[in-house]
Amino acid sequence: MAESSTTSTRVFRNFSAADGLADNSAQIVACTKTGRLVITTMGQINFYDGQRFIYIDPTDENVFPLDSYRGIYHLYFDRYHHIWLKNTYSVTCVDLTTEKFSSSVEKEFQKFGVTDKVKDIFVDSENIVWLLTDKGLYNVETKQTMKIRRDLNLQDLEVFKDNQLLLFYESGLLEIFDVKTGQKIRESYPYGESDRKRYQNTSVLKMDKNLLYQVRNGDKESVLNQYDMEKHTWKEILRVPYHLNNIAQNDTLLYLPSEFGYWVYDIKGDKLKHAETLQLEGGRLLQTDINVMCFDRQGGLWAGTEKRGLLYSMPYKSPFKVYSWGDKRADDLGTMMEGMDRQVMFRHRPVNCVTTDSRGWTWVGTSQGLQLYRKPSDVLPQLFTKKDGLLNNVVHSVVEDHMHCMWVATSYGITSIQITDGKVGYVSSFNQHDNIPNEMFVNGKAMCLPNGDIAMQSLDHVVTFNPNRMSAGTGAQSFELYPKLIRMMINGNEISTGQEFDGRVILDRAISRTYEIDLDYNQNSASLVFSALNFFRPQQTCYRIRIKGLIDDWKVYTSYNSGGLVDSRGLFHLPLMALPPGVYTIELQASMLPDKWNTVPYEWVVRVNEPWWRTTGLFALFSFLLLVLLGVNAYFYLRNANLRARRYSGEQVIIKRICRIAKSCMNKGELLLEPSVEEMNGEELSLQDDVDDQFIKVMEKIIPFVTASQKQSRISMRQLSLEAGLDVQAFYQLVSDNIYKSPRSLFRKVMLERAEKLLKNRAMPLDMIAEECGFVSANYFIAVFYHKHQMTPAEYRETL
Repeated sequence: MAESSTTSTRVFRNFSAADGLADNSAQIVACTKTGRLVITTMGQINFYDGQRFIYIDPTDENVFPLDSYRGIYHLYFDRYHHIWLKNTYSVTCVDLTTEKFSSSVEKEFQKFGVTDKVKDIFVDSENIVWLLTDKGLYNVETKQTMKIRRDLNLQDLEVFKDNQLLLFYESGLLEIFDVKTGQKIRESYPYGESDRKRYQNTSVLKMDKNLLYQVRNGDKESVLNQYDMEKHTWKEILRVPYHLNNIAQNDTLLYLPSEFGYWVYDIKGDKLKHAETLQLEGGRLLQTDINVMCFDRQGGLWAGTEKRGLLYSMPYKSPFKVYSWGDKRADDLGTMMEGMDRQVMFRHRPVNCVTTDSRGWTWVGTSQGLQLYRKPSDVLPQLFTKKDGLLNNVVHSVVEDHMHCMWVATSYGITSIQITDGKVGYVSSFNQHDNIPNEMFVNGKAMCLPNGDIAMQSLDHVVTFNPNRMSAGTGAQSFELYPKLIRMMINGNEISTGQEFDGRVILDRAISRTYEIDLDYNQNSASLVFSALNFFRPQQTCYRIRIKGLIDDWKVYTSYNSGGLVDSRGLFHLPLMALPPGVYTIELQASMLPDKWNTVPYEWVVRVNEPWWRTTGLFALFSFLLLVLLGVNAYFYLRNANLRARRYSGEQVIIKRICRIAKSCMNKGELLLEPSVEEMNGEELSLQDDVDDQFIKVMEKIIPFVTASQKQSRISMRQLSLEAGLDVQAFYQLVSDNIYKSPRSLFRKVMLERAEKLLKNRAMPLDMIAEECGFVSANYFIAVFYHKHQMTPAEYRETL
């Protein structure tokens, strides 16, 4: 069943510490659900995102002792966002949300509800954690503890169909339990008693439907067994006198890395093949031990070696076959292309090559790019250069295949130009990573063979390929790509998880798990780097993006039309410069073809906050204060308006009374002056209820103004105060104090002054003057006049 040692048909590309790997000893390689790679070296954990390796180192505080684990490196992913890395008698834990080692593994166990000493840890294929303690095997999901054997060391476990727990002990013993009841169903051994100590060191499991595969290692030898879960039978597949280190599966093939290359087991055909020697890019052969193998989401194979770093093989065998001179195939093809490198002229100028295709289009290869003339009458051609997808601007040969696509050989690589419905579609280029010699091709030496193969001659080789078999390369079949944010720079500074920048932490979790970015108003210049994790053909990665709030229409970027935004490694660099405050939603898709977008866009939200003085809370506070001020202002305005209205009303009453007093003083008969009660009784006059002298003087000044006014209703308090020669406030106070008192003194004084004027008329008798001035009688007039002037009216008249 097993074949002899051979050279691997796969071609591997090498990554080492020179490429950023922490160490050239790659112990474990695993692919996460998002497509990134996790590589463990001697203690470090490396993350690879297509651009660079980032690794983290544990400290002594991060390491937790496991008394029962005697094996070597074993890595688990659980469903609680952890990576568990076991090594001999120890375990470390990485929190995937931050991509940092947990500071206390014991606390992580306590979160699971376990306070007892943990002796070992396992994670099944459903990513559920099982913890081994003195009490038994604890399931962190069901919170149940199962009793197990204490006389044997438990090395591995697995769960089948959610109801059967498989326990594997160091002796090779398999025990199967009912998960719900904890009852043992059966037990068995894969080999006889003589082999139980021979393969007791380590165990590796792989479940494939109802078949379980187990690699068991001893000190110097190993065995691969198969257990049928339905038939409950064991089958030995391979036994070798050296270590088999791990198991990786791709469809129906099992890959078994070993101390000498790797084995491939065809499950369907029940066949084994050993590839002891590996072929590297450039043709170099490598013999090495391989610790682990795994497949990424594209189907690419990754191998971790003990001393040679990390190896990668593409998911498809390269369609390009390379023949060196001296090989019969190369010599035959070289003979067929003899003379094709003669000097070629086009429109009176020398060019590298000229080809007319089945459409009648003329393709001209020059040192400045590829020219296309669709009609002989075309004066200016359509030009293809590196900006359009060529790997190099120096075009040496052009040939059409049977599907009417054009193939272009340059000084560096080969380019395919797909043409659909008379239009040039996408451009795909191939280089040394696709097994093409890294050397210049020869002018004109390219041809399409009768069987559909294309042959192109380079300096030291002849390259052949069949375009019909290049579905993965030309785009007829492509992989689904899922972009990942892998790097962020703010104001020119790279931001890492937990790093404080400008007084605040921007990333509180790993950038690969960040989908919302919160920035201050002065952190509004950002550069985001995305990776599509296209390990297969990174240079063929295309991106489609729109940014709600910034770019409303979808835009497509490739490595040849983006002005450097998409680099040769397939990374998309998105600059977001001088963003005004707001919310921006980035929608991003990745594809290997610029016209096929089958995946749902990934979204990232970038928030640029307003300055503190323009924040919503502050605006709310200002608005509240403004409302309060408006309320207070309205209150005082209404209060003052009310006071003004009341004052105005009071002033109008006062002014009307002043007018009435003035009218009474000027008109005969308005007021009758007669003796008061005190005067009649011969007592002294009481002046407390009469107006004071100042008021009388003021009234004397304003009475002429009031009586002369045409519209007394329009007289204001300010006008009256001006006439009186007083301040408005003083005038108002004086009038308010006297206006409601008896105006008797004022009237008497005014009438006496009138009487004095009338006495100048000697013919007018005294009784008539008394009547004219409003005195009740001539005698009262004489008495009042005498009281003022100390003389009678007659005596006064004599003095005139």
